[in-house]
Parts: sequence; C-alpha cells; structure tokens
Amino acid sequence: MAATTTSEGLFDSDAWKWWQAKRLRYNIALGAAAWIAYGLNAAQFYAFNHPIWKSWQGGVAMTLFLGTLFLVVMGIANVLFLLGPWTEQVTRPSDVDGYRKTAWRLGFYGSIAVPFLFPLLNLAMLIGSNGNPDF
Repeated sequence: MAATTTSEGLFDSDAWKWWQAKRLRYNIALGAAAWIAYGLNAAQFYAFNHPIWKSWQGGVAMTLFLGTLFLVVMGIANVLFLLGPWTEQVTRPSDVDGYRKTAWRLGFYGSIAVPFLFPLLNLAMLIGSNGNPDF
C-alpha cells in the first residue's frame, strides 16, 4: 500500500506562486539599479576629472564585459531569490501575509542596494586620492 502525503512540494506551493509573481519586478528593478549604478560610477570618474576610458571603443568593450558579468550575477541573485519560498516553507510563519511582505522588502531593497556599493567604493577611492591621477 502506497503512503500518501498532504504536504506540498516547494514548486507546488502557494508560497512558490506568490514569489514567482514577484520575480519579473525583481529582475527589472535589479537590472535598472545596475545600469544606474554603472552610470553613476562613470559620471563620478569624469566629475573628478579622471576619465576611465581612453577611447569610446574601450568604453563599449568594458560595458559589454561588465554587462555580461552582471548577467551571471543576476543568475546568482535569482537562485538566491528561491530563499523566499524555501524559508517560508521551512519556518511556516503564523502571519504568512506579513512574513511575505517583510521578507520581500528586505530581499528586494537589499538586492537593489548591492550594485551601488561599487560606485560608493570608487567614490571613496576618488576622494582619498585627492585628485591624484596616478592612484
């Protein structure tokens, strides 16, 4: 006699459906944050009179390289996105709606903040170099 179980698998659960409905918004916001952070990074180098590319070809090549690298990072972010429905299934919170909203906000805004760390570190480096072009 085969045993039957009433527990849902992760991919069949209501949690999975709820989190999946948020994934497109997450990816669009993450991509937009990356482009804005990249633009800020380039702008601050030029604002400090420290061009980061010697020619437009170098700029295009670097943009394509970093864009490709960021696609890998977005893939990793999407794997980490699975922590949302997984932790919900493991912890089984009593206030599911509150848990989802809080966990979503923490993950969303935390992920959006990560691309801005690079321009922030470069800004500190530019300020610390005191305008010295040989840093």
